[in-house]
Amino acid sequence: MKKILTMGLFCIAGYVNAAAPCLTSTSTLPSVDSVYKSGKFRIYYNSNPANENYLVDRTDLNSNGIPDYVENMAIQANATTEALTHLGFTHPLESNRYKGVAQYIDIHLIKQTGNGVAYEMAQNFVNKAIKEGKCSLTIHIRNNLNDFPGDYVQGSPENYWTIATHEIFHLYQYGSNQFKGGWYLEGMTYLMERLLREGSQGGSGLTKLPASQAQMESAVYTVPFNQLWHRLAVLSDNSNGQLNLPSELLNRRYIDGSKVFKDEKLKGHMFIKKALENMELKTDHLSAINGWDKHNWAEANQISPLNRPHMLKVIQETMYQFGMNKTQEEKDFLKLY
Repeated sequence: MKKILTMGLFCIAGYVNAAAPCLTSTSTLPSVDSVYKSGKFRIYYNSNPANENYLVDRTDLNSNGIPDYVENMAIQANATTEALTHLGFTHPLESNRYKGVAQYIDIHLIKQTGNGVAYEMAQNFVNKAIKEGKCSLTIHIRNNLNDFPGDYVQGSPENYWTIATHEIFHLYQYGSNQFKGGWYLEGMTYLMERLLREGSQGGSGLTKLPASQAQMESAVYTVPFNQLWHRLAVLSDNSNGQLNLPSELLNRRYIDGSKVFKDEKLKGHMFIKKALENMELKTDHLSAINGWDKHNWAEANQISPLNRPHMLKVIQETMYQFGMNKTQEEKDFLKLY
């Protein structure tokens, strides 16, 4: 799920040569009193039973004083970014937008309605000592996901939570370019969370590419969790999808001993990487033409339907780069505008 940062009272903190501003918040949110640090991640949670954000699941199989729910979130988060780095993706904290600005990715485990949300702007809660005065990117994840990370049953990937992977990938999108829209943000991430899940792509990537503008409207632009990106993944990758990752990473385990990477496969990740790089070139170009800050478009400009032709053009250009212009299906899609 994607969201812009709107909570609290913000002012812009000055950063010399910063790629983007860090928003300084005087809000007391989020209500957390404990933190577990792991790499570039800080996992925040509440240990006060009287607080609404109290982390109820205190299971601690390794008896180290850190709830397994918290450690497992960190394990999934680190596995996600390490894998994507090995696959050539630019870590959000190293992106042109956030480099030199945000120092951590903070995951807040709190009570909320949705499963997770990734915030776009870097922020610093100046009156929260637990934040140490550090600017960070922020993710909120529900603190009572049922049996996180979940039991894995062959053929039933829904039993396995990849919520950290999902929200973290939104930060890759935010760090790359200024385009938004559920069909792009959620659709692409729906594919990429299969980095850890069973299934190299949803629906086996069998839903053919739209052959008309009407089909783009009905099956893609108005459908956040669409099949476009899964199909592009399949058409761009003739391999079996085996992930070329270090064995240590592929064998990573959660606290209960279950594997983090469920089938060690993901087709089309190179296409997605190139598409994000091309999206960045496109938004940089549009920024120059319109006189916009290339790292901080107005929200109305980010979500505007007028971006769709530009984004479609990027997809088509990426297809040409991958030689995806041979079949009739591909040729029909490449004619769309």
